[in-house]
Formats: sequence, structure tokens, C-alpha cells
Amino acid sequence: MNTTRFFFAVLVLSAMLFVACTTDFDVQLDSISPELVVDGAVTTDTTAHTVYLKKTGAYFCDQPADVVTGAMVTLSDGLNTVVLKEDSTEKGAYRTAANYYGIVGRTYTLTIGSVDINNDGKKETYTASSIIEEVPSVEKINVSKEIVFYENVWAINVWMHDPAGISNYYLTKAFKNDVCLSDTITEWNIMTDSFFNGVDLCNRTIMYLPSNIKTEKIHSGDKVGLELCGISEDYYSFISEVQQEAGERNPLFGGQPANVRTNVKQIFPTNTTGSPRGYFAAYSISRAQTIYQ
Repeated sequence: MNTTRFFFAVLVLSAMLFVACTTDFDVQLDSISPELVVDGAVTTDTTAHTVYLKKTGAYFCDQPADVVTGAMVTLSDGLNTVVLKEDSTEKGAYRTAANYYGIVGRTYTLTIGSVDINNDGKKETYTASSIIEEVPSVEKINVSKEIVFYENVWAINVWMHDPAGISNYYLTKAFKNDVCLSDTITEWNIMTDSFFNGVDLCNRTIMYLPSNIKTEKIHSGDKVGLELCGISEDYYSFISEVQQEAGERNPLFGGQPANVRTNVKQIFPTNTTGSPRGYFAAYSISRAQTIYQ
């Protein structure tokens, strides 16, 4: 009798686990003042470096974020200061001159002024700083087709020397016929030299290209390029946090969503609760390319 009751109770509980009721309800979120969002970088490339300025928006807003226009944006390397001009055809995009380039070892400070992000009638000033770390020279690369977890992939293998005695942080991007295949931050590949510090890398796989996107498949005769960037530890962590927050979450074992770190600070007015977002990065770049056969 007790056994019968026990199995009956188990049956009822099991049924309850697979039966659920759903109710639609509206979520009302408090409106908050917009915050500044910075997205920009300076590298060792000689080019017009761009800083994008936008505002945060409401959680359920399905419209593009508002851009920040009319800002006074400057960039200093500790020796010289240049003014970034707003693009006349792309509002919210501020660019250096086309002949500007960053120098390894220098700290670059971005300053943004003459803006009123929260619309309180008071002009605000923001700043962010990053140092350009040195990146090893990529001697050469090759591409090999491999099978990883039962999937066809193309491995980009590298020859380079990783500096010894220091922790290095790398960002890699792949190119096919001069078109970047890693064109969004969620597709960037980041790594540390924890397992190869001070080692001469010879034919070492540094990243994989998947075969599930038709336009990104590699064919014989394609030019494949690798961009290796020497980034700071903090920028490495920023990219990692963005990828974690943008990726899928396990509701049982995943943590709660959290704001991603930023290196942007509001320096005026000082008695404010403003929380700017985004990141201003500075890094060096080394490149190599090959023809896939």
C-alpha cells in the first residue's frame, strides 16, 4: 500500500513538472536619463581613426540609438593634441586626419566635451585613456583545411615569436580577398599567450574559419589575411564581457546579466551620477597574408 502511494505521488509530481501555465503581462520599466556611449580606437595604422558617439536608449526601444552631434573631441598622446572632426555625411562619427597613426608605448587620451547627454542644460566632459602595446611581427601564415568536432574548418597557422617575460593579449581578425570576415565584436577572436609565452610559434593554429557561411568559405586561389593586434589586458576583458553578454545564456547555470566594463569617465561636472558606456581602445597591428591552394 505504501509502495503504491509512493509511486502515485511520484507520478503526480512528474506530471506537474511537465505542465505549466503561462500568463502574459506588461513589464513597466522606469525611464532613466540617457548615457554617453563611446566606440572608437586608435591604432598604428596610418589612416583616419574614427570615434563614434551615441546615447543609450530605452530597453524596449526598437529605433536606432541617437547619435551625439556637435561634440568637441580631441586626442592626445602626451606630446601632441589633435581635434577630431565630425563627419559631415555620418553624424556622430568623429575622425582624425587621414595621415594620423599611433605610436607603440604612448598613452592616448580621448576627451569629449561640449555635450549635454542627459539634457539637464549643463555641458559635460568625458575622457578615456589607452596605451598602445607592442605586437610581435607575423612572419608568415598558411591555411589548412581540417575537421574539428565533425565540422570542416579552415585553420590559419602562424609563424611568429611571442615575447618572453610579459603577459601578452591578442585580438585576431581574418580576411578573405581583403574583406574582413570578423567584422563584429562578437566574431572577434581573443587570446592570451598563457600557453606559449616566449615561444617561437611555427605553423601554430591561431584561429579557425567555419564552413557554415557560404560567402565565407575558402576556395583555392583565395587570398587569406590575418590581422594580429596587441591589445591591453583591460580591452581583452572588455571584449570578453561583451561576447558573454551578447551570447546565449543557460538559465540554470548562467549568471545574471551585468553591465560591461568601460574606460570612459565623466570628469565634469564632478558631482554627477552619470555612467558612460563603451570603450576607447589603442593597439598595434601586424599583418600577413597567403594564397590558399
